[in-house]
Amino acid sequence: MTPTEFKTWIKQQNVARTVLFVQQHHTFLPGYQQFRGDNHFSMQSGMKNHHVHNNGWSDIGQHFSIFPDGMIATGRTLERSPACIRGNNANSICIENIGDFDTGKDQMTAEQRDSILTVTAALCQRFGIPVNTDRIVYHHWFDLNTGNRTNGTGVTKSCPGTNFFGGNKLADCQANFLPEVQAKIGQAITTANLTNPMMYGYVTAGALNIRKGPKSTF
Repeated sequence: MTPTEFKTWIKQQNVARTVLFVQQHHTFLPGYQQFRGDNHFSMQSGMKNHHVHNNGWSDIGQHFSIFPDGMIATGRTLERSPACIRGNNANSICIENIGDFDTGKDQMTAEQRDSILTVTAALCQRFGIPVNTDRIVYHHWFDLNTGNRTNGTGVTKSCPGTNFFGGNKLADCQANFLPEVQAKIGQAITTANLTNPMMYGYVTAGALNIRKGPKSTF
């Protein structure tokens, strides 16, 4: 799909699974050298084969792949959690951006850049995902051994790349990526103070009673 086609398509999808997060990744390999301009499906098939036969997964890990020319391929069904960040796949949608976006490696094309922003914004609108670093996350922010969110410390990957929209750090995302996603949506940006959070929790109920203080009655 083109980005325009994706925006129409995602609005039409009925998804029973609760979606709370959008994950950003880069493939590292395959990268730009493997993309010929007309081999989207063979590259997608190759990634699926690797995930199934080498990793032992039941399907391709990601829900969407975004190619250097800006085209978008669907992968794992949205009704299933991805296989992308250890311990943090429930309620997530995984985007794999084709390329190696570490500094000095693949230089992201304008077409892919725009598509990444468009797809992310469309997913946020479709699933009511706030544009902040709690809900739009980079793989680099999670420890590979424990799955705990460390915001880049410990044993981590560089994914989605040390040069992904200016960097893979929390501050890079806040300064560079999120404002551009919000601009695609066209609403005021919402950011949360997430300095050293003890844990992340989410309410998916349609209504919730909240007490003003510690007492046994409402």
